[in-house]
Amino acid sequence: MTNSGKKTIRNILCALYAGPVFLGSAYAMADEAPAVEAAPAAAVAEPAEPTSPHSLTFNLGLYSNYMFRGVALSDGPALQGGADYAHSSGFYAGTWFSNIDKNFTGHGDGFSGGNKIEIDIYGGYAHTFESGFGVNLMGNYYWYPDRENSYSEADLGRKQDSFEASIGLSYEFLTYTYYNVLTNYYGAAIDNTNNGKKNTKHADYHELKMTHKLPGDLSIMAKVGYQNTKNLTGDQGDYAIGISRDFSLPTASGKPIEGFNAGAVFTNTFAVQDQAYYETSDGRDTNDATITFYIKRTW
Repeated sequence: MTNSGKKTIRNILCALYAGPVFLGSAYAMADEAPAVEAAPAAAVAEPAEPTSPHSLTFNLGLYSNYMFRGVALSDGPALQGGADYAHSSGFYAGTWFSNIDKNFTGHGDGFSGGNKIEIDIYGGYAHTFESGFGVNLMGNYYWYPDRENSYSEADLGRKQDSFEASIGLSYEFLTYTYYNVLTNYYGAAIDNTNNGKKNTKHADYHELKMTHKLPGDLSIMAKVGYQNTKNLTGDQGDYAIGISRDFSLPTASGKPIEGFNAGAVFTNTFAVQDQAYYETSDGRDTNDATITFYIKRTW
């Protein structure tokens, strides 16, 4: 990493630590405290309301880039958000959206064409055993409402909609996840002179991720992954290191607004099979080293 990059990381740490700290304390003198009568011996506490097995949460964030497995899928800021439903049994479902770069995600003339929005629709089952070992099974459908074909060979490309299955295994702060695209890889296809179109199904991605809580509402994250694009030249590895902080915003009523998180993530790639595969129609290098800043809220 360059000296400027190291300086940027130091500035990030300072910014995350230097946010407003709110301390509150209440004091009462013993001789000023009102007397409290003892409850009647026969009094019985009312039963607590049962906890609902259902939960629904929302999230919305602003990111300086939409980074996906080492690739910047947006050309600049990205607005991202979604909704998640979870059941106490471990089953869950959700949806999520982000703007994307039309010059990299589908055919277009640079003005009106190309896919500009990605919407994910997913569901699965997650469970953590008493031993601390966890498993997460998920299916994710990537939907592109603009309906533009893949860039892969203009006459062969298909709609970019894709379905990916994954299994994650976790223990304490480590998680390994295996992803496999069961459809063609974002609509890509190649020409085979003897057999016509050649499918790109079962492109896969391996990811090893570490997350750890630090004092002061800070968290650190590190990951490494490797993408294999069957019958294409997009194979490459990527890694990322990030730090984030949970915080709340004060209000005039005195009750803070909870659920905010801000952070920064440094991302880079390695073992790139074909750099041209990761360049957009207007010449942008999508897998270059990048620092992504973000702020989001979950409620």
